[in-house]
Amino acid sequence: MMTVHVRLRWGGVLQQWRLIALGAIAVVFFPQWVTAQTVPDPAMVQRVENATFVLGQFSFNNNQRIPPRIIQRAQGIAIVPNVVQAGFLFGGRRGAGILLVRDNNNDWSKPAFITITGGSFGLQIGAQSSDVILAFMDKSVVLRSLAQSFRLGGNVSVAAGPVGGDIVSPTDPSPQVYSYARNAGLFAGVAIEGATISFDRNANTRFYGQRNLTPTQIFENAVALPSPPVLNGLYNALARAAR
Repeated sequence: MMTVHVRLRWGGVLQQWRLIALGAIAVVFFPQWVTAQTVPDPAMVQRVENATFVLGQFSFNNNQRIPPRIIQRAQGIAIVPNVVQAGFLFGGRRGAGILLVRDNNNDWSKPAFITITGGSFGLQIGAQSSDVILAFMDKSVVLRSLAQSFRLGGNVSVAAGPVGGDIVSPTDPSPQVYSYARNAGLFAGVAIEGATISFDRNANTRFYGQRNLTPTQIFENAVALPSPPVLNGLYNALARAAR
């Protein structure tokens, strides 16, 4: 009886070591599978929720909304809540948000986390903050520029976006980017010049649980990344904005 008991105990120890070894192998050979199970940083989840809320506010009122045709035609969309003015009149601006692009099936990609700095925009002098949405009509602008950051204006043409119902014909010429802002209860398409958009590597690591991600890897789903439930609300808001 003692011999059987010892063998059973030894078998249990061996089983535990097998599990530990398998776990180590998974970490070494399948790091993407391991990181895909990572729970995203709650602060980054909140950033997605804030962006989802802002998008809903920009499409709530039929008379003051981004025209659905713009969302339907857009090849990329940046949503940046609470872009804060750091000083009065001549102070800089900074905000943190997300950016998505269309994939090859015309569906929206996973979001990349971005920052926006500088620039001149807003609906009125003295506004402390603005919610900003940028509709990119040319996907190549995003893919070509985001790896290093890019500046609105100059080589990237940006214009105040039209507001209201479905007033944009599919054949109308358009700039590369339409811009919108909302603050102090007001909403309008506004010209944004000089603002710089940059890829937020730290935020992307905190959300996806994987270091050294590139915008292309996120947009093209080139690596195994998690799809937290918070993204469902974002995609639903994008679908509503296009209707």
